[in-house]
Amino acid sequence: MDRILRRLVTTDPSPNHNNACQLHEDHTGQWLIDSPEYANWKFGSSRFLWLHGIPGAGKTVLHSFIAEDMRKLCEQIEGSACAFYYCYFGRNQDETNHFLRWVIHELCRSIGGIPEVVRNNFASRSDESRWTLVSILETVAKYFSCIYITIDALDESANREQILGLLRTMIANPVLGHIHLLATSRKEIDIERALLPLFVGLSLSNPYVDEDIRTYVKGHLLEDSKFFRWPESLKTETEAALVKGAKGM
Repeated sequence: MDRILRRLVTTDPSPNHNNACQLHEDHTGQWLIDSPEYANWKFGSSRFLWLHGIPGAGKTVLHSFIAEDMRKLCEQIEGSACAFYYCYFGRNQDETNHFLRWVIHELCRSIGGIPEVVRNNFASRSDESRWTLVSILETVAKYFSCIYITIDALDESANREQILGLLRTMIANPVLGHIHLLATSRKEIDIERALLPLFVGLSLSNPYVDEDIRTYVKGHLLEDSKFFRWPESLKTETEAALVKGAKGM
């Protein structure tokens, strides 16, 4: 089993995830949990949520928070599974097949075994084209009643029209109708056009984020000894200026 699972993985996004988790600040991200868009994606009819924001808005750290939220959720719901993936410009590669292989790998681990179609394909080194991988994903997905797949930084995949086409295929495929997709990226015109009208969009520049930033700033002003002697009026002015100047970052 381990040998086949190792063959499946051509890009392991775990280091990206672990690094992003370490950068996450406690008490941030609650704005997303409270948003109706996210709740409808988790528990409602929305199948594709696109989170977009400017560079530096914290999309990757937020994605790590979401991936952990999905892990906890799936531990509570029988028959559910989740998988995360991080695109990264430093790899300089089309992430599409690597993403598919990683998702299949993670679902096999959730099953606790390797379905015959996976074993036969990867044991014999047969065709591993994109469409073969999609067919394998269809088979593996049938083991679950609900699957959450999150992918960070779509805009950082080389030839990103390929991965955008795959996401459209996944959403349109009735066999994969129980998969909920969430993606993050910059708000690029080609991504928006490629995914319309499949997604529900949520900008990281919104009042929810401003309140999250306000909570973070207020906490530091209260807890850091350097600010103990500041008058309350100065703390209030500083808080307002930092929230305004952050612009969702």
